[in-house]
Amino acid sequence: MRVMIHSNAPWVPTGYGQQTALLMPRLRAMGHEVIISAFYGLSGAPIKWKGYQILPAGQADYGVDMIAAHAGFAEADLVLSIMDVYKLYPAAQNLSAVRTAAWVPNDCRPLSKADTATLSRSQTVPIAMSRWGEQNLKDAGFGDVLYAPHAVDTSVFKPSEDRQTLREEIGIADRFVIGICAANRDATRKGFPEQMAAFSRFRKKNPDALLMLHTVANSPSGFNLLQMADDMGIADAVMTSDGYAQVAGLMTPEMMAAWYSSLDVLSNCSYAEGFGIPIIEAQACGTPVIVTDAASMTELMGSGWLVKGQPFWNPVHRAWWTRPNTDDIARAYQRALSAPQDLRERAREFALQYDADKVSQTYWEPVMKELESP
Repeated sequence: MRVMIHSNAPWVPTGYGQQTALLMPRLRAMGHEVIISAFYGLSGAPIKWKGYQILPAGQADYGVDMIAAHAGFAEADLVLSIMDVYKLYPAAQNLSAVRTAAWVPNDCRPLSKADTATLSRSQTVPIAMSRWGEQNLKDAGFGDVLYAPHAVDTSVFKPSEDRQTLREEIGIADRFVIGICAANRDATRKGFPEQMAAFSRFRKKNPDALLMLHTVANSPSGFNLLQMADDMGIADAVMTSDGYAQVAGLMTPEMMAAWYSSLDVLSNCSYAEGFGIPIIEAQACGTPVIVTDAASMTELMGSGWLVKGQPFWNPVHRAWWTRPNTDDIARAYQRALSAPQDLRERAREFALQYDADKVSQTYWEPVMKELESP
């Protein structure tokens, strides 16, 4: 088939960009021709990149003005979107004339009204990226749901060969280090206040603890996290990654693998996750995780701790998220402090099931055969 992927450009270090980059050569290896419709990461003109045709963004957000036209130009047999599918609602009617599948994140229960409307109107075949999401789609009345999880390159995301030296170079050798890797682009979903408040409580008993944030610390659409750290009395115990390097796309996967390897535990206590790539990336690097017991996060915790929460109504999606409990997060941090060493080995072993080659062979090959069927 000629498959047009509508997503971020494959060189963009976002979750969608990473998944596009991992999937496209594996679809090609199956015998499919792959074209990329990049609604983010390229504008003005198409280019050839590593032998792939990359088509540019248009004038409307999320490529809603270009996706159907690009599909016609590319003579695509299948359009595969990797993005929040509800953003495509303005193009949904046009997509109903094209064979379309959506690798769709869904993170609230019941299924978002916006997702439901877009999938129904466009007659798109949904591909769930978590088992939780698969069941959620079925509960919403979508019977023919396919499944393929997100993936990581476990040859890159792997434990550091000399973790102690790495930590010494960073200057954290003798500290207990908790990391958060999350986009600081809204004021709710990633649970920054709850996790930082939990760290503040944890640090009172453990003054040498350090919180490392891999995010843009002062985002126009999110929080001023340095100000928040100061307000919570933990400014001297918070270390942030280089914001310029993140925005400019200068953080390589190898750099991220080293960052994960340096942590004692990753905290990913979000309100909701369609998948949660950092959860698997961290475990692939041998780092246990602390996650909210909700949505996809529950099934992705192979080595670490689950924290409870309470229902949180999301008025945009008209459905429920889960607000993580700050006290429970703080207790999980305390348990992680005395965790046995074999948790790191168990983390790596668990993450290997999400290796990109394994996911391609186990899930994408049958998914593509199903999509090829008349």
